[in-house]
Amino acid sequence: MNCKKYKNRYPVLLALLACFVMGCKKDFLDQKTLSAVDETAVFRDSTKSLGMINNIYSNIGISFNARRFSNTGLDAACDESEPISDPTIYTYRISSGGVNASNADKGLWTTVYQMIRSANIFLKNRDSIPVRASTRDYWTGQVRFLRAWYLFTLLKHCGGIPLIGDKIFGDDEKIDVPRSSFEECVNYITGELDAAAALLPASYATGDVNQLRVTRGSALAVKARLLLYAASPLFNSGARSDDPNHFISYAAADNERWKKAADAAKAVIGLGVYSLYTSSATPLYTLFLQNTPVPEHVLVYWQPVTTANNIYVENSANPQSRSTVNGYVGAKYFPTQELVDEFDMANGLRIQDPASGYPGIGDNMYKNRDPRLGYTVHYNGSIRNMGSLGDQPVNTYTGVIPTGNAAATSASIDGIYTSTGTKTGYFRYKMCNNFGVSGGSELYRPWVLMRYAEVLLNAAEASNEYAGPSAEVYDWLKMIRSRAGIAAGASGLYGLKTGMTKDEMREAIRHERRVELAFEEHRYWDVRRWKIAPQTENAETHGMEITRGADGKFSYRLIVVRKHVFTDAMYFWPIPQSEIVKSPALKQNPGY
Repeated sequence: MNCKKYKNRYPVLLALLACFVMGCKKDFLDQKTLSAVDETAVFRDSTKSLGMINNIYSNIGISFNARRFSNTGLDAACDESEPISDPTIYTYRISSGGVNASNADKGLWTTVYQMIRSANIFLKNRDSIPVRASTRDYWTGQVRFLRAWYLFTLLKHCGGIPLIGDKIFGDDEKIDVPRSSFEECVNYITGELDAAAALLPASYATGDVNQLRVTRGSALAVKARLLLYAASPLFNSGARSDDPNHFISYAAADNERWKKAADAAKAVIGLGVYSLYTSSATPLYTLFLQNTPVPEHVLVYWQPVTTANNIYVENSANPQSRSTVNGYVGAKYFPTQELVDEFDMANGLRIQDPASGYPGIGDNMYKNRDPRLGYTVHYNGSIRNMGSLGDQPVNTYTGVIPTGNAAATSASIDGIYTSTGTKTGYFRYKMCNNFGVSGGSELYRPWVLMRYAEVLLNAAEASNEYAGPSAEVYDWLKMIRSRAGIAAGASGLYGLKTGMTKDEMREAIRHERRVELAFEEHRYWDVRRWKIAPQTENAETHGMEITRGADGKFSYRLIVVRKHVFTDAMYFWPIPQSEIVKSPALKQNPGY
C-alpha cells in the first residue's frame, strides 16, 4: 500500500491530525494554559481551528481500541476471547469480578470530559473563525457529533453521567455536577445527533479533501445504536429498586422504544448511500484492510499514518511464529471455543443441527463451515504467511513436535501450553494482515467503528422486538449471510428457518451479530443490554486441546480455560472513586 500517496491525497485531515494530536492536547485541553488570548488567536486562524477539530477526532476509537488495556480490548473481557493469565490486565480483572471504584479505569472518564471541554471551547468561539458560514456550520456539525459520540461512549459504560451542555469550567471553578438520569442523557445525545445530522453532508465525492470525516449517516447511525441500547432489557424493563434516580434504567418500560430504534436504523438505510462491501473475492477479510473509504463504512477513525500504527492489531493477536516487530512476545488474547462454535456450516445450519453435516470434534470439524470462521479465527492447520517460508499452517497443537524448519516446529512457540502460545487453541485473524515475519511494508488501515452490516442488524433486532419477524427482517439477515458466502439453499433463506416466531428470530439475530460483528466491540455490550450476562459471563470459557502423536495423527479434547465471574453490579462500570472525591454530588452505581 502506497501510504505516501495516501498522505498527499488527504493533507488536511492526516497531516493536521498528526501534528495537532500532539500539540492540541497541550494547547486545548489543559485548563491552566488556555487563556482568553490563546482562544482569540486560535479562532482567528482557520487552520488552527480545523486543527482543534482534528484533535477532537483523535480519541474517537478509545472504547473500540483493540489494545486498550495492556494490548487487549473488551472482547477479552467477555466470552469472545480469553486474555493471557495476568491478573494485572484490566480485561482479566473485569472477567474475574475484580473491578471496584478504587481500581476502576479512569482513562475513559478523563478523556471524555477533556474532549467535551475541547468541543465546548470550539462551539463558544465558532463565530470568530474566518471561514464561510457554510464551512462554519459544517465544522460545527462535526464537533456536535463528536461530543455526542463521546457522551454515548461514557453512557454505555457507566449509565447516566453529568451533562454539562456547553459549559466551560474556569480554572478556579469547583466542578461538582450531579449525574443526569439515563433518560435525560439519551434525550440530550439524541438531540445533539439530530442537530449534527442536519449540518453534515449525506456523502462525499471520491477524492474530496473531507472524505474521511463524518457524515449525516454517521450521526443517524449512532443515534440508531443509542436508541437500540436504550430499548434493550437492561434499561427498558421498568424501575429498579436500587436505582431511585434512574441513572441506569427508565422509570417505566415502553415497547415503543423499539419502534424508535427501528425507525432510526431504517432512516440510515433510506439514505441510499451505504451497501455491503463485495468488491473482493474475500470481502470480510479485505474490508478491514481498505485504506480508502468504501460504501460499507459508516463511522471510521482514520489513524495518522505512522509506523506505530502499522501493525496495531497484529502485535497483540498474531502467533509468535508470525511476529512482526523485534521484541514481540506473542498474542495477548485468544478466541474461545464458545465463539468458534457459533459459526454455522456453509449450508447455513447450526453445527448442533443434525441436518447440518457437522462431523463433530475431529480432523474435519473446521471444514465446510461459514466462511467467516476462517476470516475471524485461525485454528490448527489454518494457512498464514510466514515470510520467506511463504504460506504455512498455523500449528496450535501440543504433543510430539517434528523436526525441521521454523514452520514445521512452530508449535513449540504457538502451541497450546507453551509460554508464548495460544491458551484456547485459536488465534484471532479478523482485521489482521496476512503478511509474513517482520512485517516489512507499511500497513495503513482504519478502525471501522460502525459499518452498514451493523445498521442492518440493528434494524432487524429493533423491528423484530417491536412487531415480530417480517419480510424486511428476513431480507436484512439474508443480505448479510449471502455476502458471507453461506449457500442460499433450495429455500433461498441461507439456512434461516421459515416462519420463525419472535423468540426464534431474536435468537437468530443475536447469533448473527455474534458471528458477523466478532471482535468489533459488540459482544461485551450485547450480553449486558440483553441481560444474558449471568449465563454467558458467569461461566467457564473453553478451548480445543489438540495433541499430535509420534505418528503425526491428532487427538482432540475440549478443555476448560477459566471460570469467569459476573455479578449484577458488573452490568455497569463504577464511577472512579477519585471522581466522586472531587465531585461529591456524584452518586455511585449500585453494587459498588
